[in-house]
Amino acid sequence: MESNTTGVSSALRPLAETTWRFRILVVLLFAVIGWALYAYSVQLSVGLGSTGMNAPAYWGVYIVNFVYLIGLSAGGVIVASLAYVFNLKEYKPIARIAELLAIMCLIMAMIFVTLDVGRPERLVNIVLFGNPWSPLVWDFIVIMIYLAICLVYGYLGTRSDIVAAMKAIPKRARLYRMLALWYTDVSPEARKKDERTLRIIAMAALPMAIALHSVTAWILGLMKAQPGWHTALLAPLFVASAIISGLALVVVATVASRRFLHVQIPDALISRLGRFLVWLIPIDFYFAFAEIITIQYGREPAQFSTLQDVVLGPLAWSFWTEMIVGLLIPFLLIVRAKDRTPRRVGLAALLIFVGVFFKRIDIVIPSLIFRWLPFPPGGYTPTWVELSLMAGVYAFGVLFFVTFAKLFPLVPLEREHEPEAAEEAPHAEALLAEG
Repeated sequence: MESNTTGVSSALRPLAETTWRFRILVVLLFAVIGWALYAYSVQLSVGLGSTGMNAPAYWGVYIVNFVYLIGLSAGGVIVASLAYVFNLKEYKPIARIAELLAIMCLIMAMIFVTLDVGRPERLVNIVLFGNPWSPLVWDFIVIMIYLAICLVYGYLGTRSDIVAAMKAIPKRARLYRMLALWYTDVSPEARKKDERTLRIIAMAALPMAIALHSVTAWILGLMKAQPGWHTALLAPLFVASAIISGLALVVVATVASRRFLHVQIPDALISRLGRFLVWLIPIDFYFAFAEIITIQYGREPAQFSTLQDVVLGPLAWSFWTEMIVGLLIPFLLIVRAKDRTPRRVGLAALLIFVGVFFKRIDIVIPSLIFRWLPFPPGGYTPTWVELSLMAGVYAFGVLFFVTFAKLFPLVPLEREHEPEAAEEAPHAEALLAEG
């Protein structure tokens, strides 16, 4: 009984304590979001002329981030689902973090789509007049289904701990009751029912995660007039990079939560995640190599011209950042088992996280700005409006994560009986008084 009480107390400590560093972070995030709202008011008043998008570069950083975040979301759910589908208990401490990140990234991705549309009120037209044979409509349908699955997934995986927090921190009881959707039954039968449903949802989430990023890839890959996009490799490439980038984001969030939110996650688990990254990096490199060697030997003019511009031309900086920062350095950092400390694994994951973003730049932008017909080449440079909105969306994502980290435990509570959580109320109230 005592050990369980101590475990719950330490797990609830990040909810009860609020440091001055946390307050400063929240203020800074709101400042960035406020500036982004001003930038968006400029875009709404001026139109997309305030951005760097033009003809032929009709997509820019908004769509780059959309594709990037869809992959992060899919990768997060894949990581979370593995813990439940295969009952890998050692990975369950990070499952909730992965679920939260998946929901966060999906919401951010939808925000970027809204930003990309000059008349956002017309987004409803995809529902009213969408062509059912269009990959854009497929993507919309899959995203809506996927978001619903993620929300149900997150609710079922968190509900019993929300109820425990409700009993432990009475001052927030009304809020927690609402978050639990007023269903506070945490009897063994109710928990088993949640676990069974959660496993079914996890089994459905895996193919939906793959479908989500595949459909996003087909928006590009089925356009045969755009060299660099029209390839059967694009969908599996997107899925592979989604898994590695999603896992990298989970590792970064896990290491940051340990450092700043005092979440208790063992070093051994982070070391195992580092081992997975070591396996996934060569797979990601293999897809890139397969695409390059196919284009190099085929010498089809448009495809070959795009490859040259990406590898040796104006966007070479992005390609080599992806290869060196996103793949080579992380692999060397953690290739040896003895080097997979939390610090090194976290650094490697952060570099992979950054590298995959540059991969998305290499996929979306080159095909738009380089012309092979007798027209001058295009150009694209993001404006302060686009960069401000991009910073604002990511600030919103961080705020979303840290806010929910203050509402419920990021790591599932370890306890056998719910009454023990009720006994925790005095401990939590003491922490609140100290904080």
